[in-house]
Amino acid sequence: MADAAAYTIEHLRPRAERRDGDAARPGTAINIRWHGDADPNADRAWLVRDLIPETGKGLAAGQWGAGKTFGVLDLSSSVMTGESFAGKRVLRQGGVLFIAAEGAHEIPIRLRGIVQGKLGPDAPDRLPFAWIEECPRLLDADAVPQLVTVAKMAAEHLVEAFDLPLALIVIDTVAAGAGFMDENSAAEAQRVMNAMEALSHQTGAFVLGVDHFGKAVETGTRGSSAKEAAADVVLAMLAHRDEAGTINNTRMAIRKVRGGRCGYEIPYALEVVTVGETYDREPITTCIVNWQTDRISAATVTAAKERWPTSLKVFRSALTNALADHGIKVHPFGINGPEVIAVQHTHVREEFGASYPVDGDTSAQRSEARKKAFQRAAKTAQGKGLIAARDLDGVDHFWLTDAG
Repeated sequence: MADAAAYTIEHLRPRAERRDGDAARPGTAINIRWHGDADPNADRAWLVRDLIPETGKGLAAGQWGAGKTFGVLDLSSSVMTGESFAGKRVLRQGGVLFIAAEGAHEIPIRLRGIVQGKLGPDAPDRLPFAWIEECPRLLDADAVPQLVTVAKMAAEHLVEAFDLPLALIVIDTVAAGAGFMDENSAAEAQRVMNAMEALSHQTGAFVLGVDHFGKAVETGTRGSSAKEAAADVVLAMLAHRDEAGTINNTRMAIRKVRGGRCGYEIPYALEVVTVGETYDREPITTCIVNWQTDRISAATVTAAKERWPTSLKVFRSALTNALADHGIKVHPFGINGPEVIAVQHTHVREEFGASYPVDGDTSAQRSEARKKAFQRAAKTAQGKGLIAARDLDGVDHFWLTDAG
């Protein structure tokens, strides 16, 4: 067989169309990869497991006031410290370069909030975090080379001072950094996403753009849909806002993860923290994000209820009550697997038996009827993918799946 490592574009052109010397032209090689050459056991490389890949480009979009920049800074904190983000494991600890195309004056205060409100007394004196207060217009041809130069300077210092790689680059916001002539132009949006991809490729860091939602939340990110289409990851910071501007039901929707699961939500709360005082002793405040991975968002609850048939209503109520009273955090598939809230099946069976009416002349007959009804309901719920079950230390445990 001929060497299949690389063919040139010229191999794809009819011989009659080639001119003398064409085959020697540099820069036209296209590599062909063959199944079996790559390691079939190789895992995807993640920055945050099952959420953000090690390299690529993504969007953290959201409504005004929902805390999208606070969420991105919380992600930055997790990447810098190696602590979990929104209940998901950080697999690549590293430094952060924050391109603050708008709101740069808020960064020092918000970092103080993270240090005082989340990292606590064990926080290091200096974090592996750098920022610049301007962004070359991403639509311009020289934007990526300029940003690569800055990123490599930051990366060198990160290695020298912290022994960490540059793992995350944030652009806040995409609209401010792009310099769109027409934000609805698919061509311009694609060029911006291509620039983010090139920046990631040349620095080895994941590039995350903070973006705005449009007036209609259901349509997603403001402007052309080409941005979300090109992104590897789309995270949406959502909230309900009343006429007075008060927000509630804050949650992060996982709109898109290339190569991962999407379409679910993780609730969070914005906690106000005081980080100092002004010269006239007025408090200086900011916010931090507290992820509520043990709570299910209202939207998720509504959707889940629609997936449970009426015949399983009693079982579902028994399971949720048992989880509330006796649920524990476990890693059913090992420490590297997901963390879930599970409960021993005996607690669920007791709740089920207390609320499931049956007929029978004797106590033994009624007990046997409840036992069979419970086993039938558990088997049906597991078959529909609404619950999962696993033997942990010799005891069967149940937990709700994302579908349930």
